Amino acid sequence: METIPKSNCIKVGYVHKPHGISGELVIRFQEEYFETLEEYPAIFLEIDNLLVPFFIAEEGLRFKSSESVITRLEWIDSDAKAKSLCGMSVYVMEDDVIEFEDEMSPHALVGYQLLDEDRTPIGEIKEVHDYAGNLLLSVDYQGKDVLIPLNEELIVRIDEEEREIELRIADGLLDLDEE
Repeated sequence: METIPKSNCIKVGYVHKPHGISGELVIRFQEEYFETLEEYPAIFLEIDNLLVPFFIAEEGLRFKSSESVITRLEWIDSDAKAKSLCGMSVYVMEDDVIEFEDEMSPHALVGYQLLDEDRTPIGEIKEVHDYAGNLLLSVDYQGKDVLIPLNEELIVRIDEEEREIELRIADGLLDLDEE
């Protein structure tokens, strides 16, 4: 029997933990593989240094965020079976990877300087949170962590070379109460 060579595959994440008691799993993955996982019915788990194929059950994917998915794999139907897969690396065939084209991932904004539309510096973006498709930038503003909503309508410009993003920020959003 032939095995799938790792050189033909790309590691996209890992099995994080079981979900519930019927064998579902939470898989954590790198955001750029979202569409790949959504599109293809098979993944490979690294077991004893070999890549073993597992097929995703029909309607077996529920995305929790842009970096985690609850999945049901065929033949994994109990909590015990799910627990035995925890921590295993998840791979997909390199040829099956769907590349992002001309679209910058919101998580790539970490480290960018946030400016308001008057080009006044607000602070450095520390993290990007995705709450059911609602993106929030976590920014260090005057020594405090503030959350700024991010959507296309608010973006004035993005300068990838200077690592800056300019946003329309709602009045009052940055008014910090002095305690």
